[in-house]
Amino acid sequence: MKKMNLALSLAAVALVVLSGCGDKPKSDVATYKYTPAQVYAETCVHCHGPKGEGIAEKKAPALTKQSIQELEMSLFDIKNGGLGQSTASEHDIMEHNMKKLAEKGYDYDIKMMANYLHNAFYVAK
Repeated sequence: MKKMNLALSLAAVALVVLSGCGDKPKSDVATYKYTPAQVYAETCVHCHGPKGEGIAEKKAPALTKQSIQELEMSLFDIKNGGLGQSTASEHDIMEHNMKKLAEKGYDYDIKMMANYLHNAFYVAK
């Protein structure tokens, strides 16, 4: 009987200890209303063009020659109020618009968006 109680006690302790291990709780994982492709099609396309070519009149840089790392840096810069680390230009307009876009549900994961943009528009130099 003592062995049975000891085994049950150890199992209970192990269950409590192991319940704290594992992936992040779902509440800690960001979820987004739209995919990167949907965000681009609804918002970004107006300034960066349907092929990521950029529109000079809107001071929107082309996305066709940027590496994933450059895209990530630019997107991070835009989402964080323009820290001046990106390689793109004239982000002051986009930084302002990003807040409004996020309020409308057009927020995105930086890495996922950078990968989408690179895969969709990159043209080798």
